[in-house]
Amino acid sequence: MNVVTDDPLESKLLETIVPSRVRIPDDPAPGNYVVIDVAQFSTTVPELLANGAEYVYITEERGKEPAFKEEHPRAKIGGGSGPNYEGEAGYDFFNSPSFVQDVDVAGRPTAMTSTNGGNAVTDLRLAGGDDVEIYVGGLTNGKAVADHLRDSDRETYFVAAGSNGKPSPEDTVGALYIARHLHGVPPTEEQRETYREVVQFGKGPKYEEKPQVKRTDLYEYTLAFDSREIVPKLEGQRLVDAAASAAQRDERPS
Repeated sequence: MNVVTDDPLESKLLETIVPSRVRIPDDPAPGNYVVIDVAQFSTTVPELLANGAEYVYITEERGKEPAFKEEHPRAKIGGGSGPNYEGEAGYDFFNSPSFVQDVDVAGRPTAMTSTNGGNAVTDLRLAGGDDVEIYVGGLTNGKAVADHLRDSDRETYFVAAGSNGKPSPEDTVGALYIARHLHGVPPTEEQRETYREVVQFGKGPKYEEKPQVKRTDLYEYTLAFDSREIVPKLEGQRLVDAAASAAQRDERPS
C-alpha cells in the first residue's frame, strides 16, 4: 500500500526507513545506516562508550562472548538478563543502560549483541559489506548522530529494529527524531512530548510487573533526550565513538 503525505520530511522518511530488522534488504543500497533499537540496545551502547569502553564488539550470535573474553582477558562481556534481571552467570552485564553503570568498562573492550538491535547491526554488516556505514542511534544520542551525518554525501537510511519481526513504535519514533535533526527540522517541544508519550506508554505498562531495573532503564535513560554526544560507528565488528575520533582529528596540528 502506498502512503500519501504532504509533509516532505515524512515522505523522505518513508523512502529511507527500514521498518523492522526482518525487512533489511539482502542487497542494501550503499549509504549510511542508523540502527535504532531504543529499548535497549541503542541506549546501552552509548552508555558503554560514554563510560570509557574502548569499543563494543558485536558478536554474530549470543553465546560467542565468552570466547571473545578468552582472547581479550580484560574485556567485559554482556549476555542475557538472567533470573530476575540480575544478569547471566559467566557474564559481566546485560543489555541495560542502568545496569552497566556499575560495571568497570573504562579502557576495556566490551562484547555483546541483542535480539533486535545487535542482530540488525550484524545483518547489515553481512549484507552490505563495504558499501554500508553502520551507526547506532536512539533518543539519547539522536541529535549527535544526526549532526555527525549531516555533511555526508551519502544517503542515510534508518533501520527501526522492531521486535519479533514487527515494527515497534519506540523505534519508529527514534527514526523520526533523528531524521528531523538530520534534515534541519528539529522537533518542537510539543513533538518531543508526543514522542516521549509514545515510548512511555508503549513500553511502561509492560514493565510494571517486572523488576525495577526495567523502569529505571526506560524513565531515567531511554527517555533522556540528547543526554549523550556519542556516535557509535561500526568498524569491522567493533562499535567505536566516531564523534571522539573526529574531535581528535580536529585537534591535530595542521
